Amino acid sequence: MSKIKYGSQTYPWQMNIQKYHGQVPHMADVLIQAGFTGMEAEICMLEDYYKSPKKLKDLLDEKQVAFAALAIHDDWLLPEETDEERARTDEAIEFLKHFPTAKLVLCHVAADPVREHNLYEKQVNQLKCISAIARRASEEGIVTVYHPNSGPNSVFRYESDYHIMFDTLYSKGIGYAPDVGHMLNAGMDPLKVIKEHRDIVQHVHFKDISADHVFTTMGEGIGDFKSIVDFLKETNYQGWIMTEDESAAAVLDSDGVILADGTYMKRIQ
Repeated sequence: MSKIKYGSQTYPWQMNIQKYHGQVPHMADVLIQAGFTGMEAEICMLEDYYKSPKKLKDLLDEKQVAFAALAIHDDWLLPEETDEERARTDEAIEFLKHFPTAKLVLCHVAADPVREHNLYEKQVNQLKCISAIARRASEEGIVTVYHPNSGPNSVFRYESDYHIMFDTLYSKGIGYAPDVGHMLNAGMDPLKVIKEHRDIVQHVHFKDISADHVFTTMGEGIGDFKSIVDFLKETNYQGWIMTEDESAAAVLDSDGVILADGTYMKRIQ
């Protein structure tokens, strides 16, 4: 029997943030209705619960929803974290000490307006920063995973960038969080990448995208998610698969999109 766990990221609600920020009880209830058992949260969606992790833990324990991961975004473009960046990550590490099985998911903001300007230097700097964060998190018993994305200015966007990224992830013992939608957006074969680097896959994001690079609800795009689920089952993956819908439909009906994603995921498990 598969030991894969299925949950949802809070991003579909973040696309409607004015309505849903801080509405953790509501988000948990919708996750349950969708058939998910875990939540990965963006800090901005937790609001007061981020300052009161015990309150969040009590709430999710009562609803039997696992807090699976916390996503933190920053630039990390300098050889060392800025004071502000370090303060944010240290706060995240302190928060996660209340959720010992949850992952720390590091995502690059890509604030630099010109991706190719000093690209290799930016890549090296970011890898130094995430390595330092992962080391501090590990000292507190927290597992860190790196989540590359496909924004126009992301420093780890294409497969050629990934080769540099993987050298550090392997050498520093940092987990890899593949995002299927972002790989498709950058012209990669997600199953191929996941197969090649299965040894360090510790957290997975599913989002779908159309052939013309528009994010869609799960099952409406070009993503072959069932093949990935099947491979992860075959290789005894026991971590989380998180849907992270970024479709335009989530702006109109965030709850409806979560429920639709849950229905889709049940079909391919």
